[in-house]
Amino acid sequence: TRLALLAGKHDVATENLQELQAMAREALFSIRLLIFELHPPILEGQGLAAALQIRLAAVEARAGLQTEMRVDGGRRLSLAIEEELYRIALEALNNVVKHARAQHVTVDLRFDDQRVSLAIADNGQGYDPAVAKGSGGMGLRGMEERAQRINGKLELTGALGEGTTVKVEVPL
Repeated sequence: TRLALLAGKHDVATENLQELQAMAREALFSIRLLIFELHPPILEGQGLAAALQIRLAAVEARAGLQTEMRVDGGRRLSLAIEEELYRIALEALNNVVKHARAQHVTVDLRFDDQRVSLAIADNGQGYDPAVAKGSGGMGLRGMEERAQRINGKLELTGALGEGTTVKVEVPL
């Protein structure tokens, strides 16, 4: 860039600076994702709903998605259950940001006396269930394993062009 400026090639310098700016934005976004992969202290201190709300504000909203969080009921669960639900939500939200081409994502957390349910729904491009199962990726398998560890049931619904919903229900 410096050489381009010295040579009077302002258009080349401008293009280089724009590319650098885009790279910096991408790096910042990746760092935010990595931070939320770690155990957030807010999860232990304030619970699942607060941790998810902070994640939505720090990553999805800054990535340009409209976000909505709904909580029905509310109670603290064991840290083991909250941690697994949080990790399932992170994987689903990462998929929305990276692959869905969505404009809107909703996180719906519901508590009652018998169960807790967590649903992440987007209005993105959807997916082909056969391709998702056969892709061999770790994301879906990891979410299923996490749900099983807490005696939960994971359900993935959607179709090409119709968005995706990831829902997990855990008996209490």
